[in-house]
Amino acid sequence: SMGKEFRDWPRYRVFLQVQLDGIELTANNISPGGMQLSCPEFLIGRIEDTLNKESFDLDILLPLTDPPCRANVKMLYNSVYGDEHLLGIKYVNIDETHHNNLSQYLQGLEDKHAPIVE
Repeated sequence: SMGKEFRDWPRYRVFLQVQLDGIELTANNISPGGMQLSCPEFLIGRIEDTLNKESFDLDILLPLTDPPCRANVKMLYNSVYGDEHLLGIKYVNIDETHHNNLSQYLQGLEDKHAPIVE
């Protein structure tokens, strides 16, 4: 099933900047299927309406890549962890150019044996 494959993808432990509604968030892991964002409690109210939409766009700032990677995504979970929210994000749609940039970035992580989240 799709769900199982989704979990089987390696999640690389990275720190990337992501922009959502003009708010800067941090991705703390990324995979070919999605990412986990962390959002401080004091900011969550400013993006909650967007997070609850069926899907929404965000910009992933990939190193050495301009412009940022624009991805249409949906939120899978929002769990509170201390004074921050951990947001599970699944890619819904990414245009080809952006998708190629993201794939290249992920391939680079794999080639460098970047740390994986167990």
